[in-house]
Amino acid sequence: MQKIKDKLILGLVVGLLADIPKNLLCLTLFKADITTRKCSDLAASVFIPTYKVFSKKGTLFGILCDFVVGSLSGIATVYLITSTGKVTKKNALIKGLLSGLVSFGIFRGLFIKVGTSKCPKAYPKDMLTNITMSITSSVWGITAGLLTLLLGDKDLLEAKPCVPSNPSDKIQPSLKLS
Repeated sequence: MQKIKDKLILGLVVGLLADIPKNLLCLTLFKADITTRKCSDLAASVFIPTYKVFSKKGTLFGILCDFVVGSLSGIATVYLITSTGKVTKKNALIKGLLSGLVSFGIFRGLFIKVGTSKCPKAYPKDMLTNITMSITSSVWGITAGLLTLLLGDKDLLEAKPCVPSNPSDKIQPSLKLS
């Protein structure tokens, strides 16, 4: 299988694919009455009023929004994983987990609270739903870390030496004071 050599494309693909198990887990928890909202409800509520979120069109729009957010978060995750030292399976999963939690925190804390609609948002108020949504975001992050390892070219995953911005050969020798 040919590996992806571009970080941007890798991030889009990784984020999109990592969103699948996250949404399946979120939907399973919703159908089992463990949570009161689906991940797609939250994504849609940023852009449309709550009464439209729960319609068929609103649900479809929410799923699309959630996958877009996942793809964009995938770009940030790939850059985090590949730009912070040598990539191993262990640290890719840890960095992915961290990225998933941070993405959830930013999305939940900033965009959902602010949003663009003037109607009340569809974000859940109960503790269990919020906890399970952070768990599903963790699943997204771990999956994104694993997919980065599986789909990314080995050149992307190796640590690059730091190049100083002011190489020593261009530094002028100091003047001696007599």
